[in-house]
Amino acid sequence: MEHVTSDKWLGLTKNYQRTVDFKSWVQVVNSFIPFFILWAAAYYAFSISVWLMLPLAFAAACFVLRIFIIQHDCGHGSFFKKRSHRDLVGRACSLFTITPYRRWQWEHAMHHAHSGNVDHRDLGEVITLTAKEFLALSKWGKLKYRAYRHPFVTFIIGPAFMFFISNRIMWHHYKGNKMVRNSIWSMNVVLALFFVAGYLLLGWQFLVLHTLIIYLAAAMGVWMFYVQHQFEDGYWQPTDNWDRAKAAVHGSSYFKLPRILQWVTGNIGFHHIHHLNPLIPNYELEKCHNDNEVFQKEVTTLTLANCWETMKLKFWDEDLEKMIGWKEMKALYLK
Repeated sequence: MEHVTSDKWLGLTKNYQRTVDFKSWVQVVNSFIPFFILWAAAYYAFSISVWLMLPLAFAAACFVLRIFIIQHDCGHGSFFKKRSHRDLVGRACSLFTITPYRRWQWEHAMHHAHSGNVDHRDLGEVITLTAKEFLALSKWGKLKYRAYRHPFVTFIIGPAFMFFISNRIMWHHYKGNKMVRNSIWSMNVVLALFFVAGYLLLGWQFLVLHTLIIYLAAAMGVWMFYVQHQFEDGYWQPTDNWDRAKAAVHGSSYFKLPRILQWVTGNIGFHHIHHLNPLIPNYELEKCHNDNEVFQKEVTTLTLANCWETMKLKFWDEDLEKMIGWKEMKALYLK
């Protein structure tokens, strides 16, 4: 394999940092309008049948996921040329994703700065221990980690905790950051007013429906994030050996989705390209991937058929340099 340098691979992406405001506004329109229509249809259907409401709520949740991608790109500075436009749209998106704009922007920047660095596992990530770290834990510590990495906790309980509870709390990590602190508190106030107003105007059905839509979107988002960073041939290295380009292309997957799902998820499946250069707007990621054969060869490709295998992976094995599951852990280290 040829020697990889961050500058070389990053250089291949420079021509795709093409922010086109018209394309961005089109995405805003074709994300928000369908969401409002589906939300209204789901609310009306709720009065007829829960079973009629559920598929409409799921469809609305898909558009919340798309709205989250817009917020994501605004936070990276790639969606509009003017910062004022990015911040305005990003904050508007945050009302529907219930994710404080500045808090998420700060956390996500840390994720990009240290992704794949075993010495800097940051906030907002799926906690991943190395095999040696796990073996050094007490019995209680091992039990807690295994419970945390159980699929029911990670994908069912986790999304609810992250979006409805964790996003509302002023954790000690943020107390020195005024911008993040203000983002959290202002979001909490707006959401409280929003839910109270919704209940007074539309009744308890509003609370149930909107909570369900946000939860479904959160669960899909957590799964997408998980699949994009938790796969067997991943990348985790200590600071001395960590390389930005390898962390991006080898530590992020290409989640190859059917065209409609690729559209709904705002091309975020091209996650290796996004991590290599987060200044590329989502509507240019696919072209960058397709135009550069090296990215197609170097990346791990996952699909709907094989992505479920990633759920069994729990630990990064430093010696094997790959993710392993509980069965491998027992066979290799707990004989």
